Amino acid sequence: MQDDYSSIWGYRLKWLYTLLIVVTLMAPVFYVMYISFNENGFGARHYEFTFDWYVVIFSDLLLLESFANTLVLAAITVVTVVPMGLIAAKHYKITRYPVAVVSLMLSPLFVPADILGSALLVFFKNLNKAFTALGETLGVSWFDTWFDLGYFSAIVGLIIYTLPYVFVVILITMARYKEQQTEAARSCGATAWQAFWHIEFPQIRAGIFSACSFTVILTFNEYTRTSLLKGGYDTFTGVLVSQMLNEGMSEQSYAMSSMVSYIAIGVIGSIILLTLVRAEQLERVARAKAEPVGA
Repeated sequence: MQDDYSSIWGYRLKWLYTLLIVVTLMAPVFYVMYISFNENGFGARHYEFTFDWYVVIFSDLLLLESFANTLVLAAITVVTVVPMGLIAAKHYKITRYPVAVVSLMLSPLFVPADILGSALLVFFKNLNKAFTALGETLGVSWFDTWFDLGYFSAIVGLIIYTLPYVFVVILITMARYKEQQTEAARSCGATAWQAFWHIEFPQIRAGIFSACSFTVILTFNEYTRTSLLKGGYDTFTGVLVSQMLNEGMSEQSYAMSSMVSYIAIGVIGSIILLTLVRAEQLERVARAKAEPVGA
């Protein structure tokens, strides 16, 4: 937003600088997308545009199944981790020990992915053995598969991985919200849920939607923890990495990598567009309310 005291050229230069940074960061991604439409692949002298490599992807049953598995993991993780991050951010706002809360919430970021994944793998293996032994002692088989590697173990790893990011994103949005607004709503007879839904949520909605998008993107990009904890099914990133390690970076690999980028760009772009549209609507309402009654 430009004010009356800033230079128009300074304003444009700031936008140019921002766009230059974005283009620089996204240049490798755009190049991978560019190669994915080349029939002759990377390094070919002649570029021939084609959709064939994407057709190969969508005809690959293994890849489609792994894509569906990743979508399931992403959906369950979003539904689980976003409320957890929201509750943690709300607790941070009222606690007397905010530094301790932040330290606890961000601590998973300081543990390398392979170490955390291996630790969780050992934990679930031993937990499964303990419950299997308990079942044998009781003469029942109910506990035998409770903690086998699968969706549950992978989701636990993803929650630990994504929760710090969700917490930070929501907390940043909540920084401008005043708790006095909730107190005023409660004093007018609103329940805690009504005060949150009608007063607080509209003001922090962008942060919650952003947290959802971050979680989806992180789930699709995550490999190390998920590969150690997922059990016997495949994930989209796992298939991509496996193909690159075994066959090299083929034309199909470029198309698969581009698919992950399309998902990330689509999710983030949708959030940005919805936020801008909503902000424009609120600004029009505010301008209408500010106009004189007789205007």
